[in-house]
Amino acid sequence: MYLKKIIIVSILFLALLHIPGLAQERRFNVKGEISFPKKGAIIIQLLTKEEFESNKDSQFASIIEVGPEDLKKGKTSFSFTNVPEGTYGIKCFQDLNGNKTLDRGAFGPEEPWGMYRPSRPTFKAPRFEEIAFKVDQDITDIKLELK
Repeated sequence: MYLKKIIIVSILFLALLHIPGLAQERRFNVKGEISFPKKGAIIIQLLTKEEFESNKDSQFASIIEVGPEDLKKGKTSFSFTNVPEGTYGIKCFQDLNGNKTLDRGAFGPEEPWGMYRPSRPTFKAPRFEEIAFKVDQDITDIKLELK
């Protein structure tokens, strides 16, 4: 009788873990380094496919003020914490004129920009699939280069 109760309680407990909202969502850190050519704040976003394709604001975005030491080295670090498991892309640019917008001309971006998995197709913006990566553990070695 005692063993039967233990088995029933164990089965109920395991079933509750699979109810959405009750199971704890796994979260991770995404960190790396950005190389940049000029002086100006760096705006970086960690985006889901929906955010990328609809140009929605990302819940994971940051403005990095470039200090004198970073400017001398030509690189700085970034970090996103508490990122839910999923597939993401990173897009980033250096805001040379301080308007918090990637300025574009007839032939594309006029400010240094970059994306993860260095995708720079000619005459079109990269697709999400070209920059996407899976977050299912902490990632600490991402390298971005703004050109």
